[in-house]
Amino acid sequence: MMSNTLTLYSMSEYWERPISKWGNVNRWDQFFTEKNPNATKHISRSSFGAELQTLVRNLEPGTRAIEKAISMQRDLKKAGHTVAQLSSDDPPPYNGPSRKRSRDDEDEERGEPEMHTPLAPGNFEELTFDPRVGQMLLPYRRILEEMRRHQTEETSQRARHLSVMLMWSVVDQSLFFKGSEPVASVALPRPAVNISLLESVLMENQSERIQHAVMIMRNLRANGVMDDASSGLRRWLARLRGICYIIDVATVLSAITSVLVCSLTPCRGPGSKPSENNIKAQLWTKIFQDAFLLGQDNIDVNWEYHHQIPGNGGTVSARSDFAAVILNEADQQFPFFIVEFEANGLSVHKDAMVAIAETAFEYNRILAAAPYLSEDEVNATCLHIGLVNGTSIRMGSMKAVYNETKESLIYVYDADKAIFKLRTGNQEADIASALVLMAYLRRNVCKDGMVLKMLLKRKPKVHHGALLAALPRLPKQAVKSRPHETEFTPKAKRVRFIDNLTIEKILANILFTRNYVSAMVSWCES
Repeated sequence: MMSNTLTLYSMSEYWERPISKWGNVNRWDQFFTEKNPNATKHISRSSFGAELQTLVRNLEPGTRAIEKAISMQRDLKKAGHTVAQLSSDDPPPYNGPSRKRSRDDEDEERGEPEMHTPLAPGNFEELTFDPRVGQMLLPYRRILEEMRRHQTEETSQRARHLSVMLMWSVVDQSLFFKGSEPVASVALPRPAVNISLLESVLMENQSERIQHAVMIMRNLRANGVMDDASSGLRRWLARLRGICYIIDVATVLSAITSVLVCSLTPCRGPGSKPSENNIKAQLWTKIFQDAFLLGQDNIDVNWEYHHQIPGNGGTVSARSDFAAVILNEADQQFPFFIVEFEANGLSVHKDAMVAIAETAFEYNRILAAAPYLSEDEVNATCLHIGLVNGTSIRMGSMKAVYNETKESLIYVYDADKAIFKLRTGNQEADIASALVLMAYLRRNVCKDGMVLKMLLKRKPKVHHGALLAALPRLPKQAVKSRPHETEFTPKAKRVRFIDNLTIEKILANILFTRNYVSAMVSWCES
């Protein structure tokens, strides 16, 4: 190693040895104890982690030395200690006892009641970034760092969720574009139906609930919620002006009967609530099936779609409840609409982070499988997410933001495209919401799916190495559902996210402390 590089380390004589003599964690502990007889194992491991961080940062890539340093970092992590467990506000000096700050210490400083529920040692997660996007995300990362330290539970919990998204290279649209011009909200389509044909079909049924739908449809038309596309001229004008979306009678019947005939019985008798499977079968199955399969586009659906995330083969955490998929020439499935269900949920969907991570993974698959895509084509793609809570669904979307010049790509998630409630107690409002949902799925979701299908089936022209290099490296393990039955995650179960920004401060403070102590010792000896 170069002499000017060795000045960065307080234990430079250890690294002056041949690489084959660097050993492992235990050999470092032995060396450190010989130099500092009063040091504890925690101090030794903290010093070792900081030395390795600096080592990896300064060594040339691809050398034997950096491979050995990375291997030693893994061994240190397996030993249950990482430099991320330290805090920038309280760096432990190497000549005295150290203390690891907990969340309870921060609560005490903010004047909050003392809590004696400690964080588990393994509940730390380090956020790392590709250099091509890390600098671009600095303002966003600073916002998350402030939110993670906020005293209100809603804000800090949202920050933890956003940190999970960031691990999957997904940013929140409202925060990522903060300060810029607001993104235009999506305009919900106004459905148009062949009223005369629909009424004749409904009147054939003897059920009072079905016949009551005739009056509901007339009221919706009179109130301007939907349009009549009975005549050919009206249908032509509707398509020409694009003021409404025409839905075929078969699909409208499916939406109406799903809402009116839905029977949500308690799953365990009086006092209990309908189960997730009951609501799924009674209400959502026909809506999702017919919205995609009865359309003009060649789209397939897959219930319990399994995502091929490495390390999660056969586990439930890598399965989506529903997915609308497209096929390429090799009949590989690529989902463009992913849905997760829950019943009687809280304000935050238990599978929200699961769906976002799965969508990011599938986005990577699609962009890698498609033949050469230009920057504009990548940025024009979009995937959709549906989070169902009982009888309501929250629609979101995920778009790629690709810069071919900088070879950087991230995914931007918009959580609030639209919300549809299909069982409010007002049948007229419920049917109107179901029809608008059908039009949204056909006009917005299916349209984006067909764009992706066209790109996947296009014949390759040139190799798109820049796009492949820009695709983010995603985690190898899928996100698990939020298992807690409380509004906020209990403290003992929370994950503490440490950003590189914080780690850099820690290392800087540690290095300053070492240099200061070394200088004082030298001054005293002189």
